[in-house]
Amino acid sequence: MKSRVTLPVIALLAAALGYEASSSAAGQPAASKPAAPASSAAAAARPTSNDALLEWVDAFFAWGEGKVTLETMPQVVFGGGARLVVARKTFTADARMNDQAYLVVEGGAKTVLVGDAIYDEERAKKPAPVRTEADLDGLRARLKQYLVGAFSLALDPASDRKGWKAVIVKVDTGYGSYPMAGWVKADDGTLLVLGRWWDRARSVVEQRKEYIKLAGTPATGPADARVTVVEYSDMQCGFCKKRTLDFENLVEKLSKELRIRRYVKSFPLTGAHPWAFRASSAGRCLFDGPGGADLFFRWKSNVYAKQDELSVPQVDAFALDFAVANDIDERTFRACYLQAKASEKIHADLAEGWAMRVRSTPTYFIDGVYVSWFADNIMEEFLRKTYLGGRGLPLPTPAAKTPAAGGH
Repeated sequence: MKSRVTLPVIALLAAALGYEASSSAAGQPAASKPAAPASSAAAAARPTSNDALLEWVDAFFAWGEGKVTLETMPQVVFGGGARLVVARKTFTADARMNDQAYLVVEGGAKTVLVGDAIYDEERAKKPAPVRTEADLDGLRARLKQYLVGAFSLALDPASDRKGWKAVIVKVDTGYGSYPMAGWVKADDGTLLVLGRWWDRARSVVEQRKEYIKLAGTPATGPADARVTVVEYSDMQCGFCKKRTLDFENLVEKLSKELRIRRYVKSFPLTGAHPWAFRASSAGRCLFDGPGGADLFFRWKSNVYAKQDELSVPQVDAFALDFAVANDIDERTFRACYLQAKASEKIHADLAEGWAMRVRSTPTYFIDGVYVSWFADNIMEEFLRKTYLGGRGLPLPTPAAKTPAAGGH
């Protein structure tokens, strides 16, 4: 069962603009079906035809065969040839992977704003330029339906762009906060896009590889490996536990053909998992100590082994006992556990993952390519097709059912 970060944003934007919305079996936002227009301003989305943009945006979605479509949202009106576009990918083999993202495409511009869109339909009735924090009140109310837990929303003038007021959303994890960058349509304040600006002239894969920082991240596998895997995961996530075992078995299976190095980023979903952040903090302290990555991965394995038994106080005691049993002084561990230095590193992983459109756990990027491991064979298929020329394919159909996805 994949663990989700947020509610599907399509429900917010689609409802505001007069659409019907539904979710796929995977809990991913599904393609919206146009509702009967209430007025000419609420007409159904009209398809666009931009082959270059289609090819470029496909890399935002998971690897695999499927159809990518673009639809312009005519209800959100921009000047200068800009438009709000919803990009969707419908996968051929597994509908649970279906996904979508919003893009602001500016005529002739080199950059594209990609992310999740929140629309304030009340402000649209009386549009006015964004000048003060009070002008964000409607969007704050909408964000409460989107984000799990407490947050703040504030203007960020240093990051303003032409036609956009920059904002920072700080999401409270209970142990501090991490930032999400966003931009609000400056002339009327009706639209907030949480995400980042991407360079259309460069591949998404290469930009991801630059943005994701590997220094100071727990890793396993040879340093000179041909394949670099970055995993964003949560120690309280049952599907993360399953896929960790699956990944370890796959690395062993391919060891004679392919050398793989795996980096693990902390992505605790504190809105759903009450002790996940604490487990991540303990892991961070163990990694930063003399035990390094080996002790971190031993801790992660021990947590997964006891996952169904643990609670908040039990994690605290378990972490301290594990540290002491591995020759870490109790006072040293307590000086790190749940303290600012360890928390800052976890928050940095959360902020980085969010900017890379991590919306569920586990999420994998293989040398910058997003691989959605819903179907049991898809990770091995990707590795064999990408790095081994398809050797060993096709794979036998798994006998066991793939775990259900969607929800926490």
